[in-house]
Amino acid sequence: MATFHSCSGVDMHAVFGDVQFGELQMVSYKSDREKAPVYVMGSSDPRTIARGKRLITGAVVFVVFERDSLIEAMNGRGDQHDPYLSIEETANFNNGNLKQNLRGGSFTAFQGGPEGTNTGAIVDETALAVQNNARLADQLLPFDITLVGANEYGQVTKMIISGVELMSEAGGVSIDDLVIEKQMSFIARSISNWQVVRSSAQSDAQTQVAPTLNTPDAIGS
Repeated sequence: MATFHSCSGVDMHAVFGDVQFGELQMVSYKSDREKAPVYVMGSSDPRTIARGKRLITGAVVFVVFERDSLIEAMNGRGDQHDPYLSIEETANFNNGNLKQNLRGGSFTAFQGGPEGTNTGAIVDETALAVQNNARLADQLLPFDITLVGANEYGQVTKMIISGVELMSEAGGVSIDDLVIEKQMSFIARSISNWQVVRSSAQSDAQTQVAPTLNTPDAIGS
């Protein structure tokens, strides 16, 4: 007879990319697909159901401590994970010096013209977008969210939300809040079903083998 185990929220661990997060409170997801009935004259009943596009959406909720843990952790994964930001976006975080960076060809990407104008000629195409740390969540490159559940019976299960793109971010504080929360919504390319990584039978087998390694004879040999 088959034995089934369940995992609760306290058994869940969330991995964004290759970073495990301990500030996460909630992950929700939804898969929608366009489906519509097809009608023809002479019948009030649909002849078939047409199938269209699929959209995967979801949301995550973080507890905010003294800093933004998501941005900090994702930026710390290495340069290969950093996005290329345009000079406009970079200037917006540089004390608002957007006009100074672009005017009169002072930025090296443009050919300077008379009286502080740009001729439109591009000198260095790569300078138009510079690889840099993300400053907003929607600038992060796509990543996977892996949810792993491990209960006290040794059962381990997982699911993967692939190609996550963060879209919106919301939060706030009030006089009645005991903790600060931040919500983010996302879209994704695909989502997997829950899959067993380690069953209770495998855990029982490991438990039976493990004590033999700690016997006095084994230690003394």
